[in-house]
Amino acid sequence: MEIVVESIVKDGEKIYAVSSNSPFYVDFKGGQLGDRGYIGDAKVLGVFEKDGKIYHRIDRKIKQGILGVFIDEKHREFVRAHHTAQHILSASLHEVADINTVGFRMGFEYTTIDLDVPFIEDNVLQEAEILSNEIVRKCYNVEEIWVKRFELDKFNLRKAVSDKVKGDIRIIKIEDFDYSPCGGFHVKNTGEIGIIKILRKEKVKGNLTRVYFVASSLALSYFQKYNRILGGISKSLTSSVFELEEKVSKTLEDLKMYVSKVERLSQELAKYKIREIKSVGDVYYLEGEKEILRYIPKFFDKKDALLILFDGKSYSFTSTGKYNVGEIIMKLKEIYGGTGGGGRSKGNYISNIGFNRLLEVIE
Repeated sequence: MEIVVESIVKDGEKIYAVSSNSPFYVDFKGGQLGDRGYIGDAKVLGVFEKDGKIYHRIDRKIKQGILGVFIDEKHREFVRAHHTAQHILSASLHEVADINTVGFRMGFEYTTIDLDVPFIEDNVLQEAEILSNEIVRKCYNVEEIWVKRFELDKFNLRKAVSDKVKGDIRIIKIEDFDYSPCGGFHVKNTGEIGIIKILRKEKVKGNLTRVYFVASSLALSYFQKYNRILGGISKSLTSSVFELEEKVSKTLEDLKMYVSKVERLSQELAKYKIREIKSVGDVYYLEGEKEILRYIPKFFDKKDALLILFDGKSYSFTSTGKYNVGEIIMKLKEIYGGTGGGGRSKGNYISNIGFNRLLEVIE
């Protein structure tokens, strides 16, 4: 297999091999990941189309002209499995709760589908996941059927065909379970997918729900990772995996109680710590632990003064009158660099400069 590389384009650190035609499938065409592989000895990192040309992002500069091409079939297997899994999961959600998929995007870490509902119950997702895996286990054949537009009424399509599609239309058929127009890669048999696992959901774009899932070897990787993490937590908490939920809940309750105690003690200590405050005119300065310093302003009663607190990493400013904290921090950043910002009465500045340099700017 060969390709005619017409030009090499650089965009910052990125290098692209440009051609009019390419055997590489374009990234995210219909939501699917594109092909990966090699052009000559350059690894293809991504593919997109622009102004009628195909841009292949490559990891090194190559010559123009006719070059050999290698398509990564293992990557294609990944794509086939996840794309077909998306068809199955979308069809299952439609079957279980009449929920439609309006968006799809495949990734290396997970794949997402966007659903036309603002909220979806966990039990609905669980039911759809169970049905999806039943379809996988039944090892249904996955076929592609090419039809004319006038023949579409013969099929129970899950989604309508866009008017933008011209010519013959390709339908992906999964037995009698799902018929969906699609131009992407798919497995020959649902059994090749192995497993489909929903990871989580979130609300997006106001009235849609996004569902994250994995399939095939990626699902196995997730299970192995989760098992490793749970095993580590189980060992740390000296608890079995099946007791973790209760143990973690109890640990969090205890942590909240201890945090509350620390806050109360820190507030009490602040009453004593403020006695150590130093002053140069109406500028007051104090160093200490962050947890204690946060309560110092509560007990600071000087008028038209500037309180500066330092916890070893950052400065906290509080003005009780004439000083403009935001302007002071802006000057500090202009002179000494650092980061931070604030309004007229409060602000933070992260820098390793000493207090005397702060005074020079303030005065």
